[in-house]
Amino acid sequence: MSTTDPNSVRSFTQPALAPARPAAREILSGRVLTISGCDGAEAMSHHLSTEYEGLVITGADRHAKMRRLRRIHADLVLMAEPDSHAHHESTPGSLWFLPPEDDGLLPAPTLDEVLDAQRTSGASVVMLPSGYIDVGDTDTLRAIVDAANAIPDADVALPLYLATGWLRPEHRAFLVAVIGLSVHPVLVSFGSSKNPLDSNRKLALHRDILATTGAFAWRTDLAGLEALVHGALGAAIGAGPGTRRFTPPKHSGKARRPDDPTPYVLIPGHMHWMKTHAMQEELYVSVAAPTCSCRECHGQRVDRFSDKQKDAAARHNHAMIDSYVQEIRSAASNERPAIWHGRVRDAVVAHEATAALVGRPWNAPDDISAWAEG
Repeated sequence: MSTTDPNSVRSFTQPALAPARPAAREILSGRVLTISGCDGAEAMSHHLSTEYEGLVITGADRHAKMRRLRRIHADLVLMAEPDSHAHHESTPGSLWFLPPEDDGLLPAPTLDEVLDAQRTSGASVVMLPSGYIDVGDTDTLRAIVDAANAIPDADVALPLYLATGWLRPEHRAFLVAVIGLSVHPVLVSFGSSKNPLDSNRKLALHRDILATTGAFAWRTDLAGLEALVHGALGAAIGAGPGTRRFTPPKHSGKARRPDDPTPYVLIPGHMHWMKTHAMQEELYVSVAAPTCSCRECHGQRVDRFSDKQKDAAARHNHAMIDSYVQEIRSAASNERPAIWHGRVRDAVVAHEATAALVGRPWNAPDDISAWAEG
């Protein structure tokens, strides 16, 4: 009769099972992410909470940057956004953007290889390389959700890069139904060559669709917080104007002030994005611009950021947004809409006070005015 020595190597030959990765929905629930290009990602990462925030990295070197940041921040939620929305229009026969060469993967990577490249680079949640979906293309939208549902991995998120034209009442029921079929969390972004949420109707439908489906607001601005307080899964807010929306393939983005290279800055208390040169030349002409006590500004004026300080301006903007997020998080879910809308109404009043101070009309942005009334 043979016996087995419990200390022998043979008794330890069972394969070790890798620990299961947390589910994407669990990771993303209630989280407010910041989307940043590679240049500003590392400095921004030091300002983010591991409890309720995270960083999405864009750009050609996103995987290399994420590997570096993963070594620095073991517990920070990190994601690398594929550039599929910029280069590919999805069709039923070509749902995913699989380029001939991606981060050294040769020949053309498979979908599994694209996802695994994100995992091995340190991604907490991996993103499918979805392309742009034009308005009314219901076949592609159904097909992309069905194809994603066939992927069993729990760490996957499905981005839907949709034309802004989907934000019409006649498309609402279909969007709600098809998003509701997804087994993976859906990251919803609306794209245009200009502001994709440029009317009260679009603003209201954006909030309604995200709240009804529990989808995640993607590549957005303060509209992400408006959706979050009403029931969206979370929000990903761009650090700069190019990451607060997306421009569809074969379109050219239209900047509001192409001749002004200074950064957009959130003015404290006003919920108003404004270029610093415009602040100096058009608003705070006869009076000093307000100071800011955030962790980036330390009491300095908000109009000080030059065209060479865009990353610092992005950190100020993040601090402003984070102050709203912390207030929202401190309240019960049913109290959050009232708290948020109180801050929105405060911003409208702040515009009236500033207009009186500077001696010229100055209205709140259209989205702030719409939310204050709604």
